[in-house]
Amino acid sequence: MMQPVTRSSLILLFSILGVAPILAQAEQPKPQPATKGLGVTLPFSACIASPTWLSPSNQPPTEIGNGVPVASETNCQFYQFSYQWFLSLMQPAASGSGERAFEALNLYLPNLKNQCSKPKLSAVKNRANIGKALFIRTLKTDSGTFDPVLPEEITQATGEALYDQAGNVVLYNVWYNNTECQATSQGFQPNTVEIKTSWRILATADPSYYTITATVPAISKQPLNLGLVGIHLVINTANHPEFVWATFEHKSNAPDCTHPQSTPSEGWSFTSASCAACLVNQTPQQCAAAQPQCSFNTGVKPQGVKGTPNEACRVYSDGTDPGSMTNGNNNDTNRANIDMLNAQLVGPAGMITQLPTSNPLAVLKNYFLVGGLWTNGGVSSTAPNAQRGSLELSNMTMETFFQDQGNNCFTCHGYDPSAPLDVSHIINNLIPTGSSKAK
Repeated sequence: MMQPVTRSSLILLFSILGVAPILAQAEQPKPQPATKGLGVTLPFSACIASPTWLSPSNQPPTEIGNGVPVASETNCQFYQFSYQWFLSLMQPAASGSGERAFEALNLYLPNLKNQCSKPKLSAVKNRANIGKALFIRTLKTDSGTFDPVLPEEITQATGEALYDQAGNVVLYNVWYNNTECQATSQGFQPNTVEIKTSWRILATADPSYYTITATVPAISKQPLNLGLVGIHLVINTANHPEFVWATFEHKSNAPDCTHPQSTPSEGWSFTSASCAACLVNQTPQQCAAAQPQCSFNTGVKPQGVKGTPNEACRVYSDGTDPGSMTNGNNNDTNRANIDMLNAQLVGPAGMITQLPTSNPLAVLKNYFLVGGLWTNGGVSSTAPNAQRGSLELSNMTMETFFQDQGNNCFTCHGYDPSAPLDVSHIINNLIPTGSSKAK
């Protein structure tokens, strides 16, 4: 339950969690300014994580706020919903095979039509299938055909590939649940799940990553250690057919472009030590001017499986622009709720951080919620002032070169109630009717 707290008790909460206090404006139907002064009750409810979310038997909610009226939904409840689903899908699969629940879903193959009518591919049934599906990021030409020249399978949506500091390309794949196959022209069934994951090639097994071992024919005949670096988690509900878009990342991916975090002991995966050091006192633009190699978030055409390492940084912390309010969206509350849940779960004294290493969820202490996105009341994503949450939401490993103000998941996955299937980029290959336009 979310309980009102005083400023002093909230400061104590953050002190216990080992993070700086973030006191922000409340999430209200009509935003109100926060009351200033110690010991004064704020129009603010702490966004609380529950230890029950870590239980293998815990079931994620089917609706925001467990079904509160849409008018009563709070920003916090969307992030509680997102974290609960994330933790549920990262639990061991019911089969006892050692994989995680999300790996027991269906693997999407980009060139296979009408996949819902065919035998499903999953890691649990055949781990080798992951290698077949790891190059699924494809880019279409303006004519709608696939360019046969560029190695598009290793590109992001913008056409560039991302290379880590070892020069290895990042790999992608997509998963979907059986509920997606029940879609009709009227839309998707509630609790349809799509998951997009990104992986970097590890020289050796690294306990700080959730890893899989897979043979990727296009790269090597030998099994590769692949570390999870990013995960897009997309789930709809009856009240939110536009889907709730949440994204998580590994803590060692890259620093923020402004006010960067301290470099982890193992270094950043997508930022060199010298370029990361430059960000401490200079802007990305100043760094690039002084050190041309520090041209942050600049994409190049794919160079193959090996290439020149990119220099990346996160433009929008929490996927949120610096303002307090944008088009009716309370940015202060958005930042505060994301930071509070991350602190309670993966902060220095977080619930996941304190788990014994034998617990399957313990590795998740190295991951964090970047942010989420949805619309106000489930309306069209293009309606005036409709979008809510992290309005500049992106995943450092999936939209590295697309971190411009105003860009987010709905830029490419716009939701229109008159064409509800268009929000998905994979539905055309899953069911015969598909969406109203090819993606």
